[in-house]
Amino acid sequence: MNECLSRLVHVFGASKGNAIYSETLERIGRDVLDSADDEMAFADALIQGGGLLETIGRSLRVRALLRGAKRSA
Repeated sequence: MNECLSRLVHVFGASKGNAIYSETLERIGRDVLDSADDEMAFADALIQGGGLLETIGRSLRVRALLRGAKRSA
């Protein structure tokens, strides 16, 4: 399980976490997260959701930056 999915499942449970993960991948046009830049796009999409999604997204955004992602516009 990748880190993005793991965090969502930890907070929302398996069913809802997997659903949010799949929906977010679809929103960013990806099937999988292959790079730090993909994780950055995923994090930014979560941030737009507000609330707990925003909190998780901001954490994942820092992780993506530390892994070498380019800052998004």
